This record gives sequence, structure tokens and C-alpha cells, in this order.
Amino acid sequence: MSRGFRGAQPSRPFAPWRIVVWLMMLLAAVGFVIHAFAAVVSAGAIGSMSAEAIAAGGPDPRVQLAWALVYATATFVVMAVALGTLRWREWGRRAIRAVALVLIVWFAWTAWVEFRQWQQVGVVLGQAGLPPDELAEWARRRSILLVGALLKLVSIPILGWLAWAVGSVRVRQQFARTL
Repeated sequence: MSRGFRGAQPSRPFAPWRIVVWLMMLLAAVGFVIHAFAAVVSAGAIGSMSAEAIAAGGPDPRVQLAWALVYATATFVVMAVALGTLRWREWGRRAIRAVALVLIVWFAWTAWVEFRQWQQVGVVLGQAGLPPDELAEWARRRSILLVGALLKLVSIPILGWLAWAVGSVRVRQQFARTL
């Protein structure tokens, strides 16, 4: 049926929360690609790493594979929930609130861990005797830790606002409209 026969579609007002959901979906897609690639690399490393090397303290690629699969699955779920929300599905609206609240807790915890690591690396960098190339590399890693922690701290109030916004009466009424 053409659009003219069905009548005019009800218009929805500009919704800034949709921009945040779009960004969540895009960032989750990037995370999915990264972690899916990490899973492939970890799976390839399983056959190449000997049990003796793992017993001697080397990284266990099975653990890395498990984490990569968990993260890839989580990012896929976030993408699906965000898409459901952007398609005006009521289940998506409810789920995006839960995802935002879970991400607030996760980001707060991981930002705290990154900040503690940033402090520890700072103590190590303050010691004398590090070669200049290692000093530069660890200073770069320390900067990355700080930037990651700050980005997570900035995202916490944005996710809190998103959880509040999609739970508001005005937004719930917009989702109640039939398409």
C-alpha cells in the first residue's frame, strides 16, 4: 500500500535521546568488530601456545577468548537493543533503560580500576633507572588510561540522563503511538 492510502503518519518531536542511542549503537558496533577480531586472534593462539608456556606464567589464550566472546556478545546485545529503541519498539525502550543503568555501574567500576592503574604506573614512572624508550612507552600507556577513565566518567551522567529520558511520560507516550 502506498503512503497516500494509509494517511499521514503521526510525527514525533525532535528527541535528543535518540542521538545518544545512535551513538551507543555505533560505539557498540565498533566494540563488536574489535572483540570479534580479538576472539579470532585468541582462537588462533590456542593451538600455538603450549601447556608448558601457560604453566610457566604465560597468558592463557582460552581466558582471552572467553573474555572476547563475552564482550562481543554484550556489544551485540547493546546494538540490538539500541536498534529496537530507534525503531520505536516498547521492549527496546525498556531494555535501553536497563542497558544504560548497567553501563553506568560498569563504567564507574572500570573508570575506578583505570584510575588506580594510572596511579600505579605513575609511581613506577617516578622511579629512577628506566630506559628512555620504556619511559616513553609507559607514559603513553598512562595517558591512555587517564583518557579512558575520563571518557567513562563523562559518559556516566549522559547514560543516567538517557535512562531518565526514556522513562519519562512524554517519551513513553511517543512509544505508545502506533506506526
